[in-house]
Amino acid sequence: MLGFLKKIGGFFKKHIKLVIVIAIITAIVLYVRYSINKAKELLEEQMNQPVTATVEQMDVQKSVSVTGTLNATDTAKVTSTIGGSMTGVKVKKINYEVGDYVEKGAVVVEFDGDDYDRKISELNAQYNITNKESEVNIGDLNKKIADTQKQIEDDQKWLDEKKLYYDNLKDAYDKYLEHPNYDDRKERYESEAAICQSRYNFTIETYEAKRDGIKTLQDSIITYQNQIELAQLRQAFNQNYTQVDEKDKIYESKDATHVEAPISGYILTMNVTEGNNYAQGNTVFTIADTSEFIVEATVNEYDIAKISTGLPAKVKFESTGDETFDGEVTFVSLASEGSIGGNPQGQPAATGVASYKVKIKMKDNDDRMRVGMTAKASVILDSAKNVICVPYDCVKTNEDDGSFYVTVIEDDGTKKDIKVKKGLESDYYVEVKGDGLKKGMTIEAVVTDGPSTDVMDYITFD
Repeated sequence: MLGFLKKIGGFFKKHIKLVIVIAIITAIVLYVRYSINKAKELLEEQMNQPVTATVEQMDVQKSVSVTGTLNATDTAKVTSTIGGSMTGVKVKKINYEVGDYVEKGAVVVEFDGDDYDRKISELNAQYNITNKESEVNIGDLNKKIADTQKQIEDDQKWLDEKKLYYDNLKDAYDKYLEHPNYDDRKERYESEAAICQSRYNFTIETYEAKRDGIKTLQDSIITYQNQIELAQLRQAFNQNYTQVDEKDKIYESKDATHVEAPISGYILTMNVTEGNNYAQGNTVFTIADTSEFIVEATVNEYDIAKISTGLPAKVKFESTGDETFDGEVTFVSLASEGSIGGNPQGQPAATGVASYKVKIKMKDNDDRMRVGMTAKASVILDSAKNVICVPYDCVKTNEDDGSFYVTVIEDDGTKKDIKVKKGLESDYYVEVKGDGLKKGMTIEAVVTDGPSTDVMDYITFD
């Protein structure tokens, strides 16, 4: 016996690493077996435990969330008509800077009013271009008249060639409508219709459409003739009055060298620099009356039909944290941004979802509000105060009659179904009404995704 123990001891000394590895593997196997058994117990417990919620009594709102930009209610981009069609007038003096408050009528920017004569040659060149463009436009209109007249002649010839067959078909059709149950009238109409379609390639509708189209083409000719007359009158007016008057204005434009503030407010941008030239029509400066603010936002086509003017809104800004400000929808666009912005044939943007502009007027001003802030608003579509509400997934549907009910779990674990009617729905809660349903009751939720049945999901290694 002693010899045997010495052999065993010798074996352990020689194979100490193997022994350690076997011991570790054995421990892992025992731990995994223990974890699997615990996981099975947990799985059975969770699968037998219902998912519940509590009946609440609260204020509930149905809303649409939008994101936009805060702007002043009255903002003006000021341009100048100095020099008429001339460009390159020098900026002489800027009297205010960005951020300054300016009263309406104050002179903000002054232009150099000297040496307008050097622009006369440029003005004359522009007149020559305008006159030539008028001539080309009149020539194009005359060609359209000729083409349209040719179309009328071709269409009338086509109508004349098929008139006899059309008259027969129309007569058969009218008599068939008088007595649709007469087989002989029905057969005649169907026969005439088949002949006109197969041999002459027309129906009553296509014939009458081409006939009516001639009137449209004739109206187009009248329109083109009116456009020609208008273009000729405009050309004569420009040559005899406008062009002469504009030349005179060059020498009378001293008043235009002073650009005034059209409203009282703060200078937001200054787009010119002293000493540089100014191109007529460009923005000189931007001014905003910040006594009132408005949020300009876009809403996708799925929600726009829900929004109308007069609806209340709650607005938040990044700089004001969770504080909300009251607003009211004052404008809802009838056309999508894509159709207004000039996408081909009014198609929506590349996302495939059309968006519409809405405006929310802020009811109160706040010193922290700044033009250009990102605003997150909830447009309140409907609201209810102090009503009984439950989460969406607690309302079940009766498959027999389509009615709704919730399952109440009593203190002793028994369950009872209470029939309910749905009311206002928010993002998570739905208002419900049912006999015996009270605040604080425990109700069962509808579980679509139960606990995992894979025990390996419950195995953890520390």
